[in-house]
Amino acid sequence: MPFRIASLAVAALAWAAVAQAAPPLADPVMSRDDVKAQKVRIEEQYDQAQARCKRVQGPARELCNEQARGERDVQVAELQMRMEPTADNDEKVRLAKADATYSQALVKCKTYDGQAKRVCREDAKSTFETAKSEAKLQKEVVAQTLRSENTVRERTDAADRAALAQFNKARERCEMLPAEGRQNCLADLKTRFGQP
Repeated sequence: MPFRIASLAVAALAWAAVAQAAPPLADPVMSRDDVKAQKVRIEEQYDQAQARCKRVQGPARELCNEQARGERDVQVAELQMRMEPTADNDEKVRLAKADATYSQALVKCKTYDGQAKRVCREDAKSTFETAKSEAKLQKEVVAQTLRSENTVRERTDAADRAALAQFNKARERCEMLPAEGRQNCLADLKTRFGQP
């Protein structure tokens, strides 16, 4: 029975880490001050978590410390992904999550003895290896997604520039009309191009 409970606990933790959605791929450009503020916030949260862990004794303390470290590492990887959305950085986020889950599972395995401990560690290791291979597979998917997003963004920008150029040319033609026709032409133009 302890084998199954340990196996299920390790599998649940690992599946939660693997199944988590990838972080957003495109964030507005972060300034250096924003990045520094985020890094400071992450470290402050880590320090607070470490302080909370000092109140706990025994194996729970070690688990608490691993959770705090794992959260910090994942947040740093996600920040890097927001600053520079690349397939490599997405893989780093996924690996940080897998590593955090694995190290927490190993700490939980320390509470078991003998065969249960060995089985727990093997389950944790196999789940970790699965998560690592999944991260490598997802790297190509994310690379394709980023390429697609960039293509769509470039095409949208080109279409917006073309529409603006057409609007400006039509507005110039409207400006050449007499005052009475000019107002109707401009109103029609704004409606057609969705301009204010």
